Amino acid sequence: MDARGIVKVAVVMAVTVACIPGWPPARAGAPTEVEVLRGGDDDVTVALAGAVVQAFGRDGAFVLSSGHRANSLIVVVQGPTAAARSGIHYKLAFPIRYASAQGQTLGFTEVTCQENTLSKCAEQAVAAAGPAAGKLGRH
Repeated sequence: MDARGIVKVAVVMAVTVACIPGWPPARAGAPTEVEVLRGGDDDVTVALAGAVVQAFGRDGAFVLSSGHRANSLIVVVQGPTAAARSGIHYKLAFPIRYASAQGQTLGFTEVTCQENTLSKCAEQAVAAAGPAAGKLGRH
């Protein structure tokens, strides 16, 4: 096969890979820098904030940051606003605020989980961060 044949095969392969349904598209740009803060010092809020940091660290769309760097998404984990007994555990609700480093509110959500499954709340917080991250730089 000559050089032109190799180029044609490479182009066909590239087009085929680009057109496969379900193939993850390439991300435009770098991951969003994110900083997690907490709005309470009680044990469960501190634990949830730690779980949120770990969840963002595992998500490829985000990279952990500190120091309120420009274009960072600031995630504020508030203390629980509701608690209901569920068997031997408590079902908790935590408000989460998303903001720019300049203090502009970009979104809110409320996550719910039991105190023994805070990672579920953390995953909900990461999932809800996408729309807020999309607003960075537009304000």
